[in-house]
Amino acid sequence: MLYVNPIGYVGPSNNFSIDENNQKKIAGEEMERLFLYELLKEMRKTIMNSKLFPQNSTKEIYYDMLNDAFAGEMAKSGQLGIAKQIIQNTESIQQKVSNTTGNKLIFEV
Repeated sequence: MLYVNPIGYVGPSNNFSIDENNQKKIAGEEMERLFLYELLKEMRKTIMNSKLFPQNSTKEIYYDMLNDAFAGEMAKSGQLGIAKQIIQNTESIQQKVSNTTGNKLIFEV
């Protein structure tokens, strides 16, 4: 249950005033946030259930929201550096592609 803010969404057809570097930064942070959310979700599965607090849908929703909030704050802090690494890797790939193709956007898979 990853929360995406529809008001703050920055899409290619939505807002042209944000430059490419900020779009890369936002995309990198969102990828880091998604990774951390999944990591926290899997880590929470290792906690044993207790009879005091039984497992129910309300508790699952609460933990999903809590994991999302933690992941957002962790990604925003930049301490892990995943977003920075994603940005560096995409920029180096873009540089290699533009050097070999003469600034044509051609991607090989």
